Amino acid sequence: MRGTLARAWLVAAGMAAGAAWQPPLAVGVLGLLAASRRRPLLRAAGIASLALGLGALAAGAEPRPSEAMARLAAGAPRCRVEGTLREHLGGLGTLVSVGRAACSGGTFTGGIVALPSVDADVGAPLRATGLLIRLDPADMYDRARLRFGAGAELLAEEVRSGAPTSPPLRLAARVREGLRASARPLHMSQGALLRGLTIGDVRDLPQDEARELRRAGLSHLVAVSGSNVAIVLGALLAATRRLPLGTRVAVAAAGLLLFVLVVGPEPSVLRAAAMGAVGLAALIAGTRAPPLHALALAIAVVVAFRPGLVHSPGLHLSAAATAGIVLWTPSLARLIPLPPVVATVLAVTVAAQTAVLPVLIATFGEVPVTGAAANLLAAPAVPFATILGFGAAALGAVWPAAGELAARLAAPGTAWILRVGDIFGSPSWAVVSVSSSWAVVSGAAVAVLAVRSLSRSAEIG
Repeated sequence: MRGTLARAWLVAAGMAAGAAWQPPLAVGVLGLLAASRRRPLLRAAGIASLALGLGALAAGAEPRPSEAMARLAAGAPRCRVEGTLREHLGGLGTLVSVGRAACSGGTFTGGIVALPSVDADVGAPLRATGLLIRLDPADMYDRARLRFGAGAELLAEEVRSGAPTSPPLRLAARVREGLRASARPLHMSQGALLRGLTIGDVRDLPQDEARELRRAGLSHLVAVSGSNVAIVLGALLAATRRLPLGTRVAVAAAGLLLFVLVVGPEPSVLRAAAMGAVGLAALIAGTRAPPLHALALAIAVVVAFRPGLVHSPGLHLSAAATAGIVLWTPSLARLIPLPPVVATVLAVTVAAQTAVLPVLIATFGEVPVTGAAANLLAAPAVPFATILGFGAAALGAVWPAAGELAARLAAPGTAWILRVGDIFGSPSWAVVSVSSSWAVVSGAAVAVLAVRSLSRSAEIG
């Protein structure tokens, strides 16, 4: 088991490194030759090299920025773009797959253009008019858009969109609209938070409240993760418990796919969905997927299909938090002299916050000091509001009155979470600014803790 875990993480880490650095594919060929050797060290090196090559191969298959689009954007022409909404990237805006673009300096077809955030559904036909400008590789945000294949940015003055043409995407859009309509009677902040807890949509959450949640260490609540996937799969498996196992897993897999389409391919969503898929595969096989094995496999799958996400702090935070929870929650819960339920909630928070500390420092340069207390107080309301949010989304798509009732029942939970965020996120001392150099120190400390925990668990096993 220990050797299998090490190989799984060699593959995950190697693929991530290969996607990030894109070494020559010859590295993978050499790895394939070495991986078949009997010597353990040579075999491990071969597995790592093979994974590097696979990661580089995946990155090479990603859409490349259109050179024709980039050349045309150098003159900042006015363009009329027709295409399909490809993906929402949060603060990075929206990506559109271009069908045809007519510009004052010429025309082009194909490629991907970045727009500011657009209130439309993935898969929707879209027409936009504005100035086409170059993306600057020296700019952090532009560099991220380039990694996702964007060739230029359209400063849109007018955007028109329709309904998605694909039936699955149309169904996902209907569920999203069901949740939005159900939450509409609530106070704006409560409705926005309910959508965030359920499907990660925080576009309407006021900036000051979003900032307070982040400073209080509660922003992870609106980043869809494993708990959301567990609710979806648990509900579907429970609802179909009298059916044959194959049928139950098929229904759960279809529900998981719809959930990903509704929420969108965010890094934490893909990681959680991949782990959920591993769990369903293990259920069919009649075995159990150890969490750390499932996490390694999930990272490898995500990198294989979305190699650009290796640069995403969202994926780093999601993977680190999951690993920390798995490694340290049981031992921490035993050390905390509180009732078991309270001790477990606090242990989960401390484990996750410890694991993500290096990423927080490297990305944001600050650390929340009130996170443990805020999460402990907010925890009872989270599953209550999230489950009702799922009910509001599903019911709102077919029975608006019932969806609205579910949203109203969730309102006290969202109000409480916002209140906790205000209390613990608004004081000036809620976060501590830290030099980015501490990310290396804290990363080394977290790595040592992780290795010690793994060694101790292996000895106990």
